[in-house]
Amino acid sequence: MERILQYMDDLEDLYFAFALLAERIRRGLQVTALVITSFLLQFLGVLLALSRPPIALAFVFLAVVGMLYRSVTGGAFVQGT
Repeated sequence: MERILQYMDDLEDLYFAFALLAERIRRGLQVTALVITSFLLQFLGVLLALSRPPIALAFVFLAVVGMLYRSVTGGAFVQGT
């Protein structure tokens, strides 16, 4: 009976080792996706600025106003109840 419990314990350890490895892979893929998305947005922003400067300027103004509003109304360190 104890052999079966030892075998099941080894299987559980193996399962959680794979789960930890999968979590590392998931985080790496998230960072990679974030970097690729960031570069793509920057590239598209440059293309927009080169092709249609007034639209690019309007987009930048809207983004800045949105970031300012967010930082004033609900920043990362909101103190309250």
